[in-house]
Amino acid sequence: MAIKNHEQTAHAPTTLDKIKKVGRGGKLSNQEKTFGSTYRRLNPDLPSPTVTRSGYRDFIHPTEDRMLTVRELATLQSFPKDWEFIGVRLDSYSSKRKTTMTQFGQVGNAVPPKLAEAVAIEVMNSFFDKE
Repeated sequence: MAIKNHEQTAHAPTTLDKIKKVGRGGKLSNQEKTFGSTYRRLNPDLPSPTVTRSGYRDFIHPTEDRMLTVRELATLQSFPKDWEFIGVRLDSYSSKRKTTMTQFGQVGNAVPPKLAEAVAIEVMNSFFDKE
């Protein structure tokens, strides 16, 4: 059975060149001018930086020369393994685009489920505190 939302992006040669420059836990902006927080290779021994809507170009796999998949980003966000993101996977930056929210955008704009659960529990506890 295929893992939902675990399709890898086919990177252009120029993108692969950038990815290969970044060591474990490093970021391309330490070596050359980049836009925002793009091209950061995750360190599996440290917490992940915040996942954002542009996560498809932000996070490099810790051991493979590729960006993370929607599923991998969703895992960082604590989504259950069986949660499926629907719609267009990746925006093309076309001036004629009609996509309002990509799968990457859905993950990056979401409140992490485990965080939402923790907040909800604390709110409920504050309403029903018996002190």
